Amino acid sequence: MKKNQKKPWIVLAVCCGLAASSIGISINSSGVFYTPVSESLNMMRGTFAMHMTIFSFVTALSAFVVPVFMRKFSYKLILVVSVAIAVIATAFMGFVDTAFMFNILGGIRGFATGMFSIVPLTMIINEWFHKKHGFATSFVFGFSGLAGSICSPILSQCIEIFGWQMSYIIKALIILVLCLPAILYPFTVHPQDEGILPYGFDEKTLERFQSKVSVFRFLTVGFIGFFILALMNTMITGITQHLPGFAESIGYTSTVGATLLSAGMVGNIISKLLIGIMSDRFGPMKATITMMSMNMLGIIFLIFSPHVFGLYIGAFLFGSIYSVGAVGLPLLCKYFFGLENYNKVFPSISFASNLGAAVALSIVGYIYDFMGSYIFAFILGLGINILCFILLMIVMRYQHKEVIAK
Repeated sequence: MKKNQKKPWIVLAVCCGLAASSIGISINSSGVFYTPVSESLNMMRGTFAMHMTIFSFVTALSAFVVPVFMRKFSYKLILVVSVAIAVIATAFMGFVDTAFMFNILGGIRGFATGMFSIVPLTMIINEWFHKKHGFATSFVFGFSGLAGSICSPILSQCIEIFGWQMSYIIKALIILVLCLPAILYPFTVHPQDEGILPYGFDEKTLERFQSKVSVFRFLTVGFIGFFILALMNTMITGITQHLPGFAESIGYTSTVGATLLSAGMVGNIISKLLIGIMSDRFGPMKATITMMSMNMLGIIFLIFSPHVFGLYIGAFLFGSIYSVGAVGLPLLCKYFFGLENYNKVFPSISFASNLGAAVALSIVGYIYDFMGSYIFAFILGLGINILCFILLMIVMRYQHKEVIAK
């Protein structure tokens, strides 16, 4: 085994492309299509948004499957097949005009992108980085927000110029380009398979980790509380993709709506970088609480701001919620349950987080359809944040007791 200080960072860089495509493009820029497609096809927004609910739900289910696939097959093979399916299915979105077909393609896309999304990416980062792990995690998932912030206005302009059908083909090509570096660059999930030591390798820490043999108990107050926390917290992210519709519902143009979504994605990027750095320095609990507080402040700005500039600030602060789901939950998972249990626990937590996002994408759309306003969705977001604070305190109390008791 030899140390290679360069390759872990290259692997991290190609993972950035995967995060940008599977989350930034496939999810975070989907909101710009809601209004033009639903109006063009005379659908309710909630009905059209259902395809993203199915996308997120199938992605949630894939969290249980991807670790099994990664043990049985070469990850390169998984990557090539899944990217090909995701690209083709995304392009086909421009050729269908019924809710049924959008939902079918949403399910196909959800399973395919799950093969190169949060669960496999955090597993790769865990293997390649023993030090600076918080920063590495936040850096990778920061690119999902970067991709969303850059591509949302671009895709919005493409819709205005070329129509939403052609824009789905453009979206598919962007996904392919972002995934190509990971497909072409040679790397394995485990650096030891290449005769390379992980970054910041610590032999004593590794020995302690490998010597631990534990049977994880899922039916505990700590795990159940954390599962509910993941489920509820990520429901708030469903609001973000409706920001373009929110802007238009209060009298602003589609350009302002796309800019709100872009501002949310910028907040996404910065908050993900901050939460990783804060976690390395102050611990994941304080870092996560800070980001949840920022999200609540953003909601208040969005509800009460009388000026568009205040809405931009609110959208920027609101974007901090993504840092909790993408970075905070993986870091808290290790903090509460230990690295030795990570691969057992995190697929379930990822399932909960994707399920929450899946449900919210349609719920927010239907709230507008039946209430005529997005304000009720924002109020729901405030309530969920308060509940998540309580759940975090419960997990902190009971899971620490369980860890100490071992």
